[in-house]
Amino acid sequence: MITIENDILSVTINEEGAEIQSVIDKQSGYEFIWQGDTKFWGRRSPVLFPIVGTLNQNKLNYKGESYSMERHGFSRDRTFTVQKVTTNAVTLNLQHTAETLECYPFEFNFQVSYILFDNQVTVSYEILNPSTQEVLYYSVGGHPAFNVSHHKPEGSFEEFDKLFLRFKPSGQYYRIPLNDEGLIESHKAKYQAMDKVPLDHKMFRRDALIYQINQHTEIILEDKAADVTISIDPIRMSFMGIWSPYPNRAPFVCLEPWAGIADEAGFDGDFSEKYGINSLKPQAIKSHDYTISFVKGAS
Repeated sequence: MITIENDILSVTINEEGAEIQSVIDKQSGYEFIWQGDTKFWGRRSPVLFPIVGTLNQNKLNYKGESYSMERHGFSRDRTFTVQKVTTNAVTLNLQHTAETLECYPFEFNFQVSYILFDNQVTVSYEILNPSTQEVLYYSVGGHPAFNVSHHKPEGSFEEFDKLFLRFKPSGQYYRIPLNDEGLIESHKAKYQAMDKVPLDHKMFRRDALIYQINQHTEIILEDKAADVTISIDPIRMSFMGIWSPYPNRAPFVCLEPWAGIADEAGFDGDFSEKYGINSLKPQAIKSHDYTISFVKGAS
């Protein structure tokens, strides 16, 4: 485990999956990150690479060959190499191996960095294509889960307590639904007015809420009961997933900035033609970033 800190926050990162394990407000001792519970969801803040979401039949087709890969890819279950650690920053790295090439036919160098400044953590994903000939196709994203207030009204199920989601700027955002297999149904996508929306568990009965965004979109989670505000400011991220388990009702919500998305239902084409896929020319580098701001009370 690696800890970076300043006067406001203490942030712990695990080399396994390059995953944030904890973000604690030093003044109050409040833990912002869901601490994992297999009854609901055992992870905390997994890094998604080289795919985001689900492939149709868990199959990746490329140049006439078929490969098998589970939802969200393999990086969340791999041990990263620590490249650099300072008081307020850490960089970790993952490279292709003979094992990864069996399920993902691309050479890659994947670097994850966490930089702490004041009450903000900037997460940077840098992808390098080391090949001298082949284009690299990939998706990448974050899946951080945040603790939120919960209550159980008498004679009812657990529910979020004074929890709100806000998009800034407010306006019409393109929402893309998922089917029961976790695949997108773009023909059912439509624009939805997003300003300040109260969250309840039933909103997640069809899995994650997915919106198309741009680098000027800020997503804000307001927990009025705990006096906590968490905001995400993405750069070079095309989609935002919002998720909490259902019908199991857990006291956390994931805000997931993605550069990539699940397969279209029924898609069986080449991976290079996948909806939302990113491409990287030989020897090229591309980065995708987002900044999380944590506020507890007057901290």
